[in-house]
Amino acid sequence: MRQSTIIFIFLFVFRIAFSQSEKTVYSGGMLLFQPGITFAENPQQQIKTLSFGIGGILRFYAKEHWCFGLFGGNQKAKYTTSFSDNSTISLVYGGVFLGYTSRINRFRFCASLSLNKGRIKNMHIEKQLGSQILEGDYYSHPTWVGSPILSLDYALSEKISLTSQLICLTAVYKQNDLYFCPVLQLGVLFLSLIHISEPTRPY
Repeated sequence: MRQSTIIFIFLFVFRIAFSQSEKTVYSGGMLLFQPGITFAENPQQQIKTLSFGIGGILRFYAKEHWCFGLFGGNQKAKYTTSFSDNSTISLVYGGVFLGYTSRINRFRFCASLSLNKGRIKNMHIEKQLGSQILEGDYYSHPTWVGSPILSLDYALSEKISLTSQLICLTAVYKQNDLYFCPVLQLGVLFLSLIHISEPTRPY
C-alpha cells in the first residue's frame, strides 16, 4: 500500500509537470561516496557513530524551476558496546522528492524535500568472544524517512555532471526512537532528453 502511494504521487506530479511540454531534460546516476554521522537509539544505549553508504537519484526538470524524481540508498554504521566493536545499524530507504532548481552556466542548484519508505536494521552485540556472539539483540523496524536535499551539480559536458548533495535522513521508529543522519553525497549524473507527446485526439 505504501509503495503504491509513492508511485501514484510520482506519476501524478509527472503528468502535471509535463502536461504542456514536448520535451524535458532529466538526469540520473549513482551517489558513490556518502559519509555521514548516525544518531540513533535502542533499548540498550544511545548510538552516535560515523556511517557510510551508497545511493542513486533520478531527477526530472520541468517548468523551468521544477525538479522532482526518485531517490534512494542505504546508510550503514558500526558502533562500540561495552564488550564488542562489531554492532551495526543501517537504514535502507527509497521514495520520491519534489523541489526547486536553478541553472547558471555550468552550475545547477536544487533544493528539495523527499519522502521515503525505509527500514532500520540494528544488530546490537552486547558480549562477544572472538567471532562468537555471546549476547546480542536484532531489531528491524519499518519506517517513513523524510529528508531535505540540497544539491549542486557541475556540468563536465552536455551529458555528464558531477553532483554534491547535503541530506539529513530523519525517521521515527518503534515508538519514540529517533534516527537522525546528516550525510554528504558525491556522485556522477548522466543527462539525457525525453520527448513527451500529447495523445492524438480523434476528429
